[in-house]
Amino acid sequence: MTSPLRRRGAAVLVAVATSFLLTGPVAQGTAANAHPAPSAPSGGATTVTLLTGDVVTVTALAGGKSAVEVTRPRDAVGGYRTESVGKHIFVLPDEALPFLAAGTVDRRLFDVTTLLESGYDDAHSGGIPLIVAGAPKTRTLIPSTAAVRSLPSIDATAIKADKAGARSVWQHLTGSLANPKLRSAGYTKIWLDGKAKASMVESNAQIGTPAAWSAGLDGHGVKVAVLDTGVDQNHPDLAGRISQAVSFVPGEDAGDRNGHGTHTASTIGGSGAASGGAEKGVAPKSDLLVGKVLSDEGFGQDSWIIDGMEWAADQGAKVISMSLGSTEASDGTDPMAAAVNEITERTGALFVIAAGNTGTEAGIGSPGAADSALTIGAVDADDALTWFSSKGPRYKDYSLKPDLTAPGNEILAAKAGGNAESGWYESMSGTSMATPHVAGVAAILAQQHPDWKWAQLKDALMSTSKKLDGLTAYQVGAGRVDVQNVITEKITATGSAYFGFFGWAQDRSTPVTKTITYANAGDSAVTLHLAGALAVAGGPYDVAGGAGGPGPRTNPEVLGLSAQTVTVPAHGTATVDATADPSLGAAGTRYLGEVVATDATGAVHARTQVGFYIEDERYTLDIKVLDRSGKPLGGFLELQKFGPGSPWLEMVDETTGTATLRLRGGVYSALMLADVAGIDPDALGAAVLGDPEIVLDRDRSIVLDGRKAVQATATVPGGQRTEDQVLRTDWYRWDGTNEPVLERWQVSPHYDSMFVLPTKKVTRGEFEVTTRWRKTAPLLAVRNGNRDIAVFGQGGSQLYSGKGKVDGVLVGNGTPADYAGKQLKGKVAIAKRSDDIAAPQRAQAAADAGAVLLLVINDEPGRLLEWVGGDDDYSRIPVASMTARDGAALIASARNGKIQITADGTPNSPFLYDLLDPHTDQVPGKLAYKPRTDQLARVEMVFHGDATGPGSDFRYDLRSNVPFGVGYRFRNTLPGTRTDWVSAVSKTEWHEVTTIEAVLPFHDPVVEERSGLITYRGGQRVSTDWFSPVVRPRLGLGAWQPVRYAGYMAVNITPWTDGGAGHAGFLTTDQEQLRLRIRKGDTVLEDTTWQAGYADTDPEKATYTIDLEAARDPSIWKLSPKTHTTWVFQSQAPAQEFGDDLLPLVQLDYDVETNLAGAAWPGLQVIGVKASHMPGVVGAGKIGQTTVAVSFDDGKTWKNVPFIGGKALFFTPPGATFVSLRATAKDSAGNSVSQEVIRAYALRSIHS
Repeated sequence: MTSPLRRRGAAVLVAVATSFLLTGPVAQGTAANAHPAPSAPSGGATTVTLLTGDVVTVTALAGGKSAVEVTRPRDAVGGYRTESVGKHIFVLPDEALPFLAAGTVDRRLFDVTTLLESGYDDAHSGGIPLIVAGAPKTRTLIPSTAAVRSLPSIDATAIKADKAGARSVWQHLTGSLANPKLRSAGYTKIWLDGKAKASMVESNAQIGTPAAWSAGLDGHGVKVAVLDTGVDQNHPDLAGRISQAVSFVPGEDAGDRNGHGTHTASTIGGSGAASGGAEKGVAPKSDLLVGKVLSDEGFGQDSWIIDGMEWAADQGAKVISMSLGSTEASDGTDPMAAAVNEITERTGALFVIAAGNTGTEAGIGSPGAADSALTIGAVDADDALTWFSSKGPRYKDYSLKPDLTAPGNEILAAKAGGNAESGWYESMSGTSMATPHVAGVAAILAQQHPDWKWAQLKDALMSTSKKLDGLTAYQVGAGRVDVQNVITEKITATGSAYFGFFGWAQDRSTPVTKTITYANAGDSAVTLHLAGALAVAGGPYDVAGGAGGPGPRTNPEVLGLSAQTVTVPAHGTATVDATADPSLGAAGTRYLGEVVATDATGAVHARTQVGFYIEDERYTLDIKVLDRSGKPLGGFLELQKFGPGSPWLEMVDETTGTATLRLRGGVYSALMLADVAGIDPDALGAAVLGDPEIVLDRDRSIVLDGRKAVQATATVPGGQRTEDQVLRTDWYRWDGTNEPVLERWQVSPHYDSMFVLPTKKVTRGEFEVTTRWRKTAPLLAVRNGNRDIAVFGQGGSQLYSGKGKVDGVLVGNGTPADYAGKQLKGKVAIAKRSDDIAAPQRAQAAADAGAVLLLVINDEPGRLLEWVGGDDDYSRIPVASMTARDGAALIASARNGKIQITADGTPNSPFLYDLLDPHTDQVPGKLAYKPRTDQLARVEMVFHGDATGPGSDFRYDLRSNVPFGVGYRFRNTLPGTRTDWVSAVSKTEWHEVTTIEAVLPFHDPVVEERSGLITYRGGQRVSTDWFSPVVRPRLGLGAWQPVRYAGYMAVNITPWTDGGAGHAGFLTTDQEQLRLRIRKGDTVLEDTTWQAGYADTDPEKATYTIDLEAARDPSIWKLSPKTHTTWVFQSQAPAQEFGDDLLPLVQLDYDVETNLAGAAWPGLQVIGVKASHMPGVVGAGKIGQTTVAVSFDDGKTWKNVPFIGGKALFFTPPGATFVSLRATAKDSAGNSVSQEVIRAYALRSIHS
């Protein structure tokens, strides 16, 4: 019988790329010398609840590795897969895949990285913010939600789904999406209400602003809205300059406690009062409206931003400046981009939006990707493109973005909260700083031409900009904004004309025409001479080397003009058609250029950016998938292409088992994870069907034939009877250059077998398939006469501990009425599953009748797994199920309604096998792992505890190509011992975690101990103690270490580390009282109630002190209820500018011989005390003097004791029940430690 700690879904699929790192949105503009706040106590865990109700836990380990655990909702359907793309990790439940493939559910809802970095983790947010597109009349009927705001510009509503009810929200919303009858009346798409982040004398001179001022143009009378982090209205440059300031951030006023909004607002319209007018903004007389859409932390939900956009336009803002955006590339169809287009069209306002700071190709986020937005990149003081400025083309369709650039590097503007002493101004860099320059110029232009709408302003700013030689429109748009030219030039033109994206299979025989409009604001007609040319500017953005600057000009016939000259009448317009002939272009090529309008003297009047893209060659890949019987098999096929890019899913038809794909030429890996028939007639099998190397240089066909798949098996030495607690197969593929992909499929007890399709040996990159087992003694073995009955533990069930023969009683469907007249005390209840009674109530009825075990017979083929526990505890009675086939045979053996069975429970297996079988380069024709004992390490696991109680543990495997382990803890009972056998395979490390669980609610972890990364050798024998004395503050390899950076130090002290070597321990509840202080001399740099904190530091070498007081309830924790540790150490800035030096804190280890309850015999005590440093610290010296003192009255009095040869020697006085320890040590570099541990260990009674 298998019984995981919590009920899991039917299958667990984990697909991860090997660069897992939790990072969040990048600022569009940032100040220098910022440092992060300390993370949550680590090695503690961070959890986040997904909309499907799945709970994902991520635990950071030492060395940049992590452990990931997913807890499925009790009524989950199918399994889940975890997929890492770049630095983002996704958890994708099977039931979400159809909606993700159809595009009706936002993928970001399952982006764990984005959710955590956005502050949507469970510790910081009790709800999941959503934007629901569509206008159903039943919005108020969505369970477990609250309507936040209406977003009429995109026909949507922002709602907040309560995490406790997330599952019901998911079922309600996806039911609407899946049911055509409901779709017509309601929801069309579910988005995460994500977060965007805030992304002058010299810069004004650079763009020519003084010329406008000299002409009397300063933005007077033009309303400019600044949507940002608010504004400091007390700053002299902005005092009296803000006509309205409104906050759209819940719980925050419009004040700026971030600094970003004040900086951008003053760049647009600051008066320069604090600098005698020198540092005034571009349009110092504009009418500024401020909408606070980003919080004090610099983040804003999409719905806040959209609400602010609608407000700004409704207030009559002519120009709306937005120095913000998402870090994910946008194709211009997401809610924020759609809102920009709709509001622009409705009101005529011009949105000036930052391109972003990813610095990458196709990196422009939302809302800057909107068609109508004037999207701004950044250049430096020399008009060179900055390294951080996001570049085009627009994601997916290769449209022309950004539109324009402006100065954005080291821009000086108003400082929020500034004063004469600290300074009124600060420098920031980013496209956020470039954007308000252009917004200010737009205000000046709107003042000059009050009747112009958004398109005229945008075209004028683009067509009159300064051309930046050597750069393309995908890098800088039309060029750098030129104030003097835009206010003096009478001729303007369409800013850009994109001819389109031409797919490989698309008919390109028909030329495409776009109209360029020339406008003349002057009093005389002007004749323009037109010349247009296109140049090759690179290839696909998602292929290495695809980017490119201006290349050789193309065939002149590719771009044609309907006229070579055009006369534009005074105060009128004229048009010319530009025609591109894609049939003359080459596949996989970007074509960019411009149409230049000059006069008879050759002077340039206007420039229009033009371009198109022809998709590279595609081939047909026909895929056929068969199950183990040769029948068609449908499902989701994952494809990975060598080169840049992420894996993606394709649907294989359920009826035909086929998929026909048109793909770019190259090398692909294809993988399908599917349910097939298992070994047992009533069980499922898991099939890993893939081809790791498909060379697509022409049309090809492949067959993934389940009939050829081989079963992956493991046999333990000695032939012990075991059952699988973990069964998993990993598929790793790497092209050698880009992101490797690792997929993991870990199945539940629904499955009795794993099959893998053998492959040929790969010739490119790296490929590895690994099978993983965790085997224990059967938790419950049931026999009926001479017949073994396979039983399966139910979710939330107690574990059975009885052994031997026991009477079984048939109780119908197991309802309370079915027990009438039956004697069940001390017997086994045998019930048929029925919808007449829910599984928890069925278990309760059996317990009420006095049964010691409930066996449930499934009412349909296959294995039954149900949740039988309560809301906050396990069931009162052990519950297991059996198949309908086995149940029928059991019933047939009944005599007078009674059945004789033998039930042997083993709730704590005396042994455990953690087995791993990797194969490189190919899947072999046989997967039968039969390790010898000399190929395994023997690990004696010793679990200490002063009282019997629940616990759990797990051992994560991490191959060298894997950044994190995956798994979930299995239940055990403390105290106790167990013999583990672990595969000793090369390039493999193991990470071990154990917990003491609370009784309620639901046995959640209270204390957690984590090991570092362990490498085992074949034949090695080790013993590992968990929760053993002496528990005290001690750094361990299972958590991140205190570290020194250039301007600050980050400190993390795990306060409850046990006596096991290399462990790191901490409480995971609020049962502890901590005080962590960091001092430099007498100056307190940090004072916090967390175990982690940070302190700003000066670069020179100095003496620092870390002081940690830790306490926990002595009525619960008999040992180490209180500790006090002080570290004194020397530290200075790292030698390298971006270095990170581990701090040289002296650590203390104690060697105390106790029983499992933590008690030693009284009398002579020989206690080992060893001082040392963590590996890799900087500034450590040689350990010198060590002293030890003891107390027998909980620290009221202390006595120094002899310390000889690393041992403290002393006698315990009569009647003593606990020993408290105080130890000190120092090294030759001036680093020292002093540690007091009250009740470090107990003393046994002489009569015990």
